[in-house]
Amino acid sequence: MTRCRRTHRLVARLAVLALLGGCGLSEDGGPQAIAPENLPPELLDPNPVSSTTLPESPGTTGVAVFFLMRDGDGERLVKVERQVANATEPGDRIGALFSQPTSAEAARGLTTRIPADTVLVDVPVVDDEANELVVDLSNEFTSSIEGEELAKAFAQIVYTMTAMDGVRQVRFLVDGTEIRAPDAEGVEKEGAVRRFDYAALAPVAR
Repeated sequence: MTRCRRTHRLVARLAVLALLGGCGLSEDGGPQAIAPENLPPELLDPNPVSSTTLPESPGTTGVAVFFLMRDGDGERLVKVERQVANATEPGDRIGALFSQPTSAEAARGLTTRIPADTVLVDVPVVDDEANELVVDLSNEFTSSIEGEELAKAFAQIVYTMTAMDGVRQVRFLVDGTEIRAPDAEGVEKEGAVRRFDYAALAPVAR
């Protein structure tokens, strides 16, 4: 074999090695990650997903819950969407309402009057005949707030729960004992309450 032919073969082998190196293969033949800046433009995703964007969880449904926001000299209810496992379960919807506003919502001015340590004492019961929901809350709900602030907390629950199909009014218990819920004017109502009782806090179009 002449020196010229050996030289040509050596050059060819070096060219193959260079080609393999450019394809992201290491000397052991295993695939290696290629940095994004080294990829051709046509292989890059034109619509990358932000790391701060969380997709909806499989099997969840969006439901309306109501928080509060400053409106002039007072406050109004504001509808916010939350994801729940079962939109037909009252407990899931109340749990979504009880999970305080997110940091982003708080930055927008959304607040809640429902004490953070309030929990459900029992599973909410729907009376289909009366279109009524019975909600049994822990005593933290009424012992932590009073007056106008308590009425706003009741309004949040009433608006949230009457967004469910078949629920038009809500009856409240605290630790198993029925209580009178104050309306937006502070008047304690006997029996169940409806959205009408909190009309002064009703959401406004934005």
